[in-house]
Amino acid sequence: MLRTDSRKFHEIVSDLRGVVFSVIRDRPNAAGMVDSAALGTGFFIRADTFISCDHVMNPPGAPHQPGDSYRLIANLTGDDATVHTITTPQIGKELSLFPELDLAVLQVPNTPDQDFVSISYDDVLVGHEIGVVGYPLARLGTDSAGNLQLDGLIYRAGRGVITGRFLGDLNGTAKAIPLLEVNFMFVSGNSGGPVFDPETGKVVGMVQGIQWFRIAEQLVKVNVAPGQLPLGVPPVYVAPVLAVYSRAVKLDCFRTVLNGFGISA
Repeated sequence: MLRTDSRKFHEIVSDLRGVVFSVIRDRPNAAGMVDSAALGTGFFIRADTFISCDHVMNPPGAPHQPGDSYRLIANLTGDDATVHTITTPQIGKELSLFPELDLAVLQVPNTPDQDFVSISYDDVLVGHEIGVVGYPLARLGTDSAGNLQLDGLIYRAGRGVITGRFLGDLNGTAKAIPLLEVNFMFVSGNSGGPVFDPETGKVVGMVQGIQWFRIAEQLVKVNVAPGQLPLGVPPVYVAPVLAVYSRAVKLDCFRTVLNGFGISA
């Protein structure tokens, strides 16, 4: 388990690098090849147990299907990576999905040396500082030998303040659960990543998504020379002014589920 003594933020971010992974799905295609795609982020809460969002592991537009395999990749230096491969997990066995909580639990075999986070069910109040880390979505490339290139898997960190708390409905399940809100933007691919105390590294939540509200509109003039726009297109456009908020699920929402896997704070 990662240490939880008070230390500098960059030290915590460095420690978390070994337990936070990009989720890569490998799906066989009709040509007998494999299509690989980065889905999001997740992290280990025990050496053999990895959690992420349900909408990461089982996205509505491309849900998990039999034959899918997964690679969990922690890009450590750009040339060095930790990779765990989970071959054709079955829902209800190696992969457990809880859409009402937007939670997925993946059992990862043969990883006795894998480090993992310390979790906390403590309350998180408006004004508390938090940190986030994860892997924003990347386009994956391969080298001449067909090996996955890691250039696009960039580990990123952010820090901010909890600006609000409210009950929210996840994935249209009509079940309101406590959500945390911050006013800096989680990037696509951060979903499933840890939300943590920036002084101890204890994980208190999971990145879930973003929401925005249109608060104003303004007319913006385009600085384009005459004749460069298509005929009939005016040199102005309407630009919405948006308030963008990011959402996270409090980890204690998962307490009952995680207890079922033998995991407690």
